Amino acid sequence: MWAIAAFAIGKTMTIDWAKLEQEFQFTAPGKNKLAWVDTKNYGKRPEDSVIDTIVLHHTASPNLGGTVKWFTMEESQVSCHFTIGKDGSIVQMVSCYDRAWQAGRSSDAYGRSNVNDFSIGIEIVNMGDGKDPYTEDQLEAVENLVGSLIKRFPIKQIVSHEFIAEPAGRKNDPINYPWERLERFHVPMYFGQKKG
Repeated sequence: MWAIAAFAIGKTMTIDWAKLEQEFQFTAPGKNKLAWVDTKNYGKRPEDSVIDTIVLHHTASPNLGGTVKWFTMEESQVSCHFTIGKDGSIVQMVSCYDRAWQAGRSSDAYGRSNVNDFSIGIEIVNMGDGKDPYTEDQLEAVENLVGSLIKRFPIKQIVSHEFIAEPAGRKNDPINYPWERLERFHVPMYFGQKKG
């Protein structure tokens, strides 16, 4: 069993990820393939929102199936647009035009709050303990997805959950992510803790 802090609902919960995955009976689509799974955990964006930010996260869980199941459960009060498994499988749960519940209390480098309003969230399956490595298949899937999103939306920044989370220090994800792999997109990146 693994513990996760569920800040959106104001309490810490213990989650048995293996049990969730087993109950869900989810078959991953495979490397760089996408599957859609419905969730009710999302809302509408404000009408004047411009989708211009990508937020990267780690799941703090060991598997894709359990994570996706958790995001479908209303009591979790969390979701993300995309989740990427260890094998490079991509699961989309929220339309890019809707507001996923992924960033929580947040602000960006431009001083804008409520980052969920203008961002697309990508969760990467990783324990977030600093020891669990990202796989090459995951990194390639992230790069391919980011490249696709940059073509579809006027993306002006790629940020870590750690950078935007308030108060500072509330999040550390995606821990040990190799940000240099996204430099080829020539989009400003903000990661680590915000200064000031």
